[in-house]
Amino acid sequence: MSNEKPEKTWGISPNVTKWLESSLITCGVLAAGYYLNGSDPFFVTSRFPWLWFAPLLVALRYGLAAGVFSVSAITVAMLLMIRTKALPYPFPTDYMLGGTLLVMVSGQFSAVWNKRLMRADKLSEHAVERAQQISRAYFMVRLSHDRLEQNLISKPVTLRQAMSDLRLHLVRHGGKINSEVAGELLAILSHYCNLDSASIYPVVAGGLGPEPVASCGKGAPFEPDDLLLRSAMESGNTAYQSVTRMQPGQRSSYLVASPMRSSSGDLMAMLLVTEMPFLSLQRETLQIMGVLLSYCVEHAFTTARATEILDPYPDCPPLFASELIKMHKLNKDLGIESTLAVLKVHPHPRDKEIAMTIEKKQRGLDHVWRVTAPTGDLLITLMPFSSVTGGEGYIARIALLLRSQFGIEMGDGVVTSRLLQVVAPLSPLEHLHDILEREVG
Repeated sequence: MSNEKPEKTWGISPNVTKWLESSLITCGVLAAGYYLNGSDPFFVTSRFPWLWFAPLLVALRYGLAAGVFSVSAITVAMLLMIRTKALPYPFPTDYMLGGTLLVMVSGQFSAVWNKRLMRADKLSEHAVERAQQISRAYFMVRLSHDRLEQNLISKPVTLRQAMSDLRLHLVRHGGKINSEVAGELLAILSHYCNLDSASIYPVVAGGLGPEPVASCGKGAPFEPDDLLLRSAMESGNTAYQSVTRMQPGQRSSYLVASPMRSSSGDLMAMLLVTEMPFLSLQRETLQIMGVLLSYCVEHAFTTARATEILDPYPDCPPLFASELIKMHKLNKDLGIESTLAVLKVHPHPRDKEIAMTIEKKQRGLDHVWRVTAPTGDLLITLMPFSSVTGGEGYIARIALLLRSQFGIEMGDGVVTSRLLQVVAPLSPLEHLHDILEREVG
């Protein structure tokens, strides 16, 4: 789940806007009724009860509470006019009761469909994030393979090892892009993108800080009004001089300005490059740079979000911990089901091979944490948006794999399984603690 906060309208919070608009719509319809039909502004004796459009619209837009508020305002206004003899009829009980029930049904309909829409949005958002993560991972593997072939003799440094070291730094520093993490990232970028002079500037109080957290070469002085920097900030994409339109006389101190954003759109830092070889300033190099930055930021974001789990369990994969926290929140807010499948491989002559085979057979959307203990290997698999029924299908598939490849049956003492639902009453940390306490001790 993203951490996006509801946007403010004209500097007013969404909750205040909700009640303000409800009041304005209700008062507007009452004023229109008085202007158009002064003797019966509530349209009680009219052929159609036009008045009920106000609370109906409010209920459909903002839910049951706002709709009842609108009905209450109309009821109070009607009682005051009846008390002052401004209306020629007594309080119309059936008219008001029928309208109130209509508004309550509309409000309940709005609540149900808003929840369904939020659920669909979260499912779509999760699918997009996973697709981006998978595409970045694929690109990283391809890049690492190509560069390994080219530099195996002269520079025997693999991208996989470099990014693994970077992830360890992120876990150690709680997902913060500080001087150590940024320095490691610049070293990787200098190696794979041929950067001569560059700096990384962090986000401070919603904007870029004036001091870099790390630099290489001569660095990149901070110029907040620079055309290239402003273009990158406004578009959210990498800007470089060959594609940024400049008017005659305009210039930029930078060759490249690349925002470091997570897949949910959060800006964490900005890379500014002032010097790099001319032949390296081309689309493929910038694509590599963008993927490396996104990969780093994504791990920083997930590590920061998963700190509550990574502090007591530093060996837990940050992405696993982050997704578990996200699924727990979705279950709490929207009732979306997710399942934890716990497979334990007990001591056996082929236990390591069995555990590795099971780990490789995970579904593309799942996240697995392999825990090695004296009592055997434990594989905790998080299956987002899967019910217990989906988990049972996964266990059946693993049982078929074990039977066909190793000749063993699930639950015969070599491999045991257990399914747990990710439910709101237990925190993500309590889920993991209960699993590890029971299976590992």
